[in-house]
Amino acid sequence: MDLLRRYNPGMDGATGSGIVYIPAKDRAGSYRPLKSAAGQTPTTWHSYPRGKRVSAGAIAGGAVAGVVALVLGVLLFLFYRRRKAKQDFMLPSSGESTRLDSTVLMQKVTPLTTQADVASLAADITVDKSVEFTYQELFNATEGFNITHKIGQGGFGAVYYAELRGEKAAIKKMDMQATQEFLAELKVLTHVHHKNLVRLIGYCIESSLFLVYEFIENGNLSQHLRGTGYEPLSWAERVQIALDSARGLEYIHEHTVPVYIHRDIKSANILIDKNTRAKVAGFGLTKLTEVGGASLQTRVVGTFGYMPPEYVRYGDISRKVDVYAFGVVLYELISAKDAIVRSTDGSASGSRGLVYLFEEALTALDTKEGLQKLIDPKLGDDYPMDAILMMMHLANACTEEDPKLRPTMRSVVVALMTLSSMSEFWDMKNPGLVNLMSGR
Repeated sequence: MDLLRRYNPGMDGATGSGIVYIPAKDRAGSYRPLKSAAGQTPTTWHSYPRGKRVSAGAIAGGAVAGVVALVLGVLLFLFYRRRKAKQDFMLPSSGESTRLDSTVLMQKVTPLTTQADVASLAADITVDKSVEFTYQELFNATEGFNITHKIGQGGFGAVYYAELRGEKAAIKKMDMQATQEFLAELKVLTHVHHKNLVRLIGYCIESSLFLVYEFIENGNLSQHLRGTGYEPLSWAERVQIALDSARGLEYIHEHTVPVYIHRDIKSANILIDKNTRAKVAGFGLTKLTEVGGASLQTRVVGTFGYMPPEYVRYGDISRKVDVYAFGVVLYELISAKDAIVRSTDGSASGSRGLVYLFEEALTALDTKEGLQKLIDPKLGDDYPMDAILMMMHLANACTEEDPKLRPTMRSVVVALMTLSSMSEFWDMKNPGLVNLMSGR
C-alpha cells in the first residue's frame, strides 16, 4: 500500500475509487520510476477536485458504450454492403464490352471477400459484350435446367445442352462456392484461343455462376475408351487425339503470356468432336506463371492417378505437372484403363496406378509380352506393335519421377507428329530421339 501511495499521491484508499498506477519491475528487478510528460516529476491522478474525480465505473461505462456503437456501425455497414451487392449483382448492360474488374466481380459473387482475397484470385478480365447471357435466357434454353438437357456432371457443377442465339452450346452451372474455378476458366478462355482448346461462348453470374461453351457433340475421351454406346477408337484416331491434345497444351505452355498450367489434364477433360478431333477443356484449376519461371508451391488439387509425385508430396507446380498427366493419358489411349486400376474384388487396397502397371511391363524380361497384356482388347490386331511401343516409351518419359527428366510439351508434339506419320519402326534407342523426348 505504501508503494501504491508513493506512485499515486492522490489515491483515496478509503473509498477505493479513482484510477491508480500499478508499478512494474524492470529486467533488473527494480520498480521503474513514473515520469510526467516532461519527464521530471511523478505523475499524479488528482487533477480533478476531490468529489469530481472520474470514477472507474463511469470510464468503464463509456468504454462499453463506445464498443457497442462501433459494433452497431460495423453491422450496419456490412448489411448495407450485402444489400447493395444484391442490387448490383447483374453486370452493367451498356457499352460494347464489359471489363470485369476482379474486385467488382468478386464482390458480386462473394460480397464479403476482402480486397487481398480478390487480388490473389484473379486479374482483371475483359470480355466481349456479346458473350453475356441473362439467367432467363439460359433457363428458357434448358427448359428450366431440365434433367433431359443434362449431359454431364463434373466436380464444379452440372453441364446442360442448349441452343443459344442459333448455336449449339454446353452450359456449365456452377455453385457460388466455385468462384475461383469460374474466374480461372473465364480468365483463360477469354484470352487464349486455339483450335485444340474448347471455345468459350459466354457467361452469366445471375443466381448461379454459368459458363457457356461451344457444344462438342461426341463426348470425352474417357467415355470413348470406357463408356458404352461408342464405336471403338482406331489406333490412328488415338494417335490423332493425342496429337491434338498435346498441341493444345503446348500452346498454353509455350505461346501465351502469361504461361498457363492446366493442373487437371485427364481423359475426361479431352473432348472429341464429330470428326474425332480433340479439344482440351476443364480449365477450372488453371494456374498462371511467368515464362521460364521456376516451380511454384500451391495447395494440391486435381485428380488422383494424374498427379505427379512432387505435386502430391510438396505442392510443387510447374508445366511438368501437365506433362506427367498427359503421359497418363497416353497410357489410357493404349490400354483404355482408368488412371487408377481397381482390384478385381473392387477393394481400394488392391488398386494400382496405371503408371505403375506400365513400368512393370517396361522392366519385364519380355517387354512386348508384358505390354500386350495391357493393350486395349477393342483394338484387336489392328495396330502396329512398334508404334504402340513408341507411345509407351513416350508416356514413360512423360511420367518420369524427376520433373527435370520429363520432356516439354513441344518435344511431345514433335514425337507424336513423328508417330502419326511413321510407316516403319522408330528406334527409341536412338540417342538423338531420346534427347528430343527428354527435352534436352
